[in-house]
Amino acid sequence: MGAHLMGSGAVSPISTSKGAGTGVPHQFSYPDKEVQSMAVLQYANADAGAEGVTQLVLEAAASAIKERGAFTLVLSGGSLLKALAPLAATRGADWACWHVFFVDERNVLHSSPDSNFKGADEALLSKVPIPREQIHAIQEGLPVREAATEYAGQLLRLPQDVLPRNAEGLPVFDVILLGIGPDAHVASLFPNWPQTAATEGWVLPVEGSPKPPPERITFTMPVINSAREVAIVAFGGGKAEAVQRCLEVQALPGALPAQLVRPSAGSLKWVLDVASSQALRAQTWQDAKAFPRSS
Repeated sequence: MGAHLMGSGAVSPISTSKGAGTGVPHQFSYPDKEVQSMAVLQYANADAGAEGVTQLVLEAAASAIKERGAFTLVLSGGSLLKALAPLAATRGADWACWHVFFVDERNVLHSSPDSNFKGADEALLSKVPIPREQIHAIQEGLPVREAATEYAGQLLRLPQDVLPRNAEGLPVFDVILLGIGPDAHVASLFPNWPQTAATEGWVLPVEGSPKPPPERITFTMPVINSAREVAIVAFGGGKAEAVQRCLEVQALPGALPAQLVRPSAGSLKWVLDVASSQALRAQTWQDAKAFPRSS
């Protein structure tokens, strides 16, 4: 194209732009691989869904213990903990082989009502004979950055017969149970936050969380996606909008963090009840013109 004149009569300078996409890259991108195994499981109500979660966990535990003599379970907090009641009532599990971790945690004392450890202890851990040294909790009283580093250190020190590593050197947990927030955040990975976009590291600090308390630690998305099995558990009508948006709307990457949960070599299950899945239109999922939805 020819040059043009500016208002002063001078010839406009030649652009030095190298075109779109050649400057600072966007922190998020669409995953380049589809989930190898994904299922949406719908139950009549939250109680039936909790039984489904229990069956999922117990089957994974039996398989892992038979294979290598250990089972790793990762919990989140919030409403997910209510789904652990049937698991807490289970008898006959090989609890001595279980190791329990937290996909995220608030940087508070274990006695705080905000502590995911406290919630999990009340819902499950105090009711089953898992050895206390095999319940891996955040260290109390540290600045949040040090707490994240210390928790990553706990994971790194575990032998590979307990916590295997994949070809990329990432830990491979047997089961990660995730809740989902109304903004579709999982763990403490919030929409469009740099921690959600992180491609390196195992555990990161979160400061200034949009949900109180402000200081947290969280697994990274690559660690979550290295698990053998990930279950996103959502019960009740209050989860319906987040569930529908994640499963049916193609959002900009990073806008709905739960959409970035895509196990690279494992399976993903959405565990729902009728109330949380009420906005889905599963009958359109095979129609290329109707799916994905725009709203």
